[in-house]
Amino acid sequence: MLTESPYITHREILLNGKYGTAYLLQEFLLYQLNPWQYPFDIDQHRGGFDSRHLQIYKDMKWWYCYNGSESEGFKDLAHTIEARKLREAQALREALIRLRQMRPEDYPHEEGEDQLQAYQLDIELHEMYYRRYVEKGYLED
Repeated sequence: MLTESPYITHREILLNGKYGTAYLLQEFLLYQLNPWQYPFDIDQHRGGFDSRHLQIYKDMKWWYCYNGSESEGFKDLAHTIEARKLREAQALREALIRLRQMRPEDYPHEEGEDQLQAYQLDIELHEMYYRRYVEKGYLED
């Protein structure tokens, strides 16, 4: 049985983890904060968890079930991550808007690189990330 909030125990991973399973745990934390805005389906991600991170997920789920959103460390951590994700999403949206407004012949590119192709690839990449941010609830389409 857990004796300390996993939001305290695993704060460093949840707040500063910059790898796939840490991002999944952050998404789950946001789901716990607001399941109507931030969808999360463990069945779509279970294969992405190693045993350590799956245990963290289970601990977070169990702890929240019994202690709710007033759990020590939960709201501060969730709101910090939420603010970060929303800023990232907004910055991406603004970059995509700038790219779409740019003339392809004005796109900065490396010497020897096909300028039009580089421009199109950059737009496609930004659009892919934009769709992901919308799917995760960070942006409205």
